[in-house]
Amino acid sequence: MLPELTTAVENAYRVFARYPLKGTVAVCRCPVCVDEASEKALSKTPIRKIPARLLAEYTHSAHFWDGQVEDDFRYFLPRYFELIASGDVPSNTGIETCLERMREAHYRKTWPKAEAAAIDAFFLARFRAALAEPVSPDAMGFVAEDCDAAEKTLCMVAHAGGDIAPLLATWDADRNRAAACHIANIVVSADWRKKKLRNSWWPMHGRADTVAAMEQVIAWLLRPQTCERLETACLAETNEGVEALLSHAEGIVRGLI
Repeated sequence: MLPELTTAVENAYRVFARYPLKGTVAVCRCPVCVDEASEKALSKTPIRKIPARLLAEYTHSAHFWDGQVEDDFRYFLPRYFELIASGDVPSNTGIETCLERMREAHYRKTWPKAEAAAIDAFFLARFRAALAEPVSPDAMGFVAEDCDAAEKTLCMVAHAGGDIAPLLATWDADRNRAAACHIANIVVSADWRKKKLRNSWWPMHGRADTVAAMEQVIAWLLRPQTCERLETACLAETNEGVEALLSHAEGIVRGLI
């Protein structure tokens, strides 16, 4: 885990320590959600020792949302952050929607400033870590991964009700090779005929705000600055596959703006 991520996670543990569990955890007890043993384990396991597979059951529990549930979620939130940061995502479907229950809280408007700031600091640290992940295309410039790590993180933040504008500003400021490669990878893998990014979670559940967030990313990508950045990165590249990826992405952007 990168130092900035470690700091963000520990800060979340400090900020949300005021929310201890009050008895049992509120979960859905239907046959397909959370069984009795898992419910007890969620209530009794020390928070820093809750495994991802157990917390995933809470993630996908179809329980209602009220004051107790909101406090329960804030209790678990630092552990969510810790597991996400370590790559052990507490979800059966992926990182994109593992924090979607946060959207019900409207945390940026209703939670104390220190809590909202701790969440946004984690999102920023996680996004910077995603931008630092290497992109490894083959000799023809094709990347084997299903979806780009940076796009996954942006999608997660959007589904959690976060603001992706500061993340895009960070991307603008990050001039490292890997950050440019993530731009190229997302551009090349998008479906431009349908004006959609590759990650299928953006429009899931019919949420207008996450579609708007995707469109915000698209608008950010399709700028003259992106062409200039990709061209500069391509001219400086020595790896044949990366050069092909950057060149292809530059051509796409130039044809769309």
